[in-house]
Amino acid sequence: MKRTTIALLTTLLTATAASATDATGLWRTQSASNGGYLQVKIEPCGASLCGTIAGAYTSDGKAVSGYKNDGKQMIWDMKPDGAGKWDGGKIWSPDANVTANGKLSLDGGKLTVSGCKGPICRSQEWTRVE
Repeated sequence: MKRTTIALLTTLLTATAASATDATGLWRTQSASNGGYLQVKIEPCGASLCGTIAGAYTSDGKAVSGYKNDGKQMIWDMKPDGAGKWDGGKIWSPDANVTANGKLSLDGGKLTVSGCKGPICRSQEWTRVE
């Protein structure tokens, strides 16, 4: 019984620690000026992370049917750069149609996504959906 309890606690603690530094999953972007937002699926691509647009939503949370960028890659080649950080990749901004040098920084259920194109930089805070 004691060994089972210890094994269960070890498994739970390991899973919690891993999720604190694991950016894979489904993320909700920051809302646009019209209140709409995207969901982006982040997955491993080799030793890096990549993200694909999984859907667009209106300000009241309704899925936008036929969104032209569904399935389009938005993040690619983000390489680990310390605990909860990724760098060296690219991010595409659908609203500006610009590809920039990108960074990701994870803090619990929040992912800071930033990109710079020359001297111009932007960042957003995304929220984990799953």
